[in-house]
Amino acid sequence: RPTVTPTPTITPIPSPSRYASYIPTLLPSSELGPSKLGLHVIRNNDFWINEFVRQGQPSVIKALDDFGYVAEIKAISPRTIVVGRFNYPVQDYAGSPEEAARKFVADQLDQYLANPAVDYWEGWNEPDPNLDNMPWYTRFEQERVRQLAQYGLRAAIGGFATGVPEMDEFVLFVPAVETALEHRGILTLHEYGAPDMTFLYGSPLPGYPPYANRGALTFRYRWY
Repeated sequence: RPTVTPTPTITPIPSPSRYASYIPTLLPSSELGPSKLGLHVIRNNDFWINEFVRQGQPSVIKALDDFGYVAEIKAISPRTIVVGRFNYPVQDYAGSPEEAARKFVADQLDQYLANPAVDYWEGWNEPDPNLDNMPWYTRFEQERVRQLAQYGLRAAIGGFATGVPEMDEFVLFVPAVETALEHRGILTLHEYGAPDMTFLYGSPLPGYPPYANRGALTFRYRWY
């Protein structure tokens, strides 16, 4: 007699738990300082971008590749700081870091000089140097700062990806910070999280206790 194959039992798949974020509602207060919020603009293809700048007078605008509108931004909001960056195809920790930095600046110098309304120029996009590569990257950023300074330009150094570097890595980057300060540069971190910006806010870094006013992703700059 043929054997009857039993019907397989379907194991139910539990629904994933939804990440529950807590976003406090803050009423206006005289204790709050000026807002640090601004826009990251890849293409200025919307009327409301300039209108936001006109009405909000934001602290900062990040501009990528397209800089034709930046002069207008500065005209309608002179105190807005503009940080610019061009996409660059090579991000490789190889060879002499000083030579790499000189080539990096030389390749983009004409575009830098053509856009004087940009206040600070970033270099690499979201590098994540480990302990082995951080000394190379530090020297690269130091030389990039010096090269820009020769033309009266200021650097935004770092540009690290969200969640990096760790504290022991950042210690190795301090010489680049010191060089940037000598030439009126700034440090930038790309800070974001998902599913919203509160993710890992209040979380510690490895080897450190948690603090309520900083996070592993957003507000990471407060650790440094």
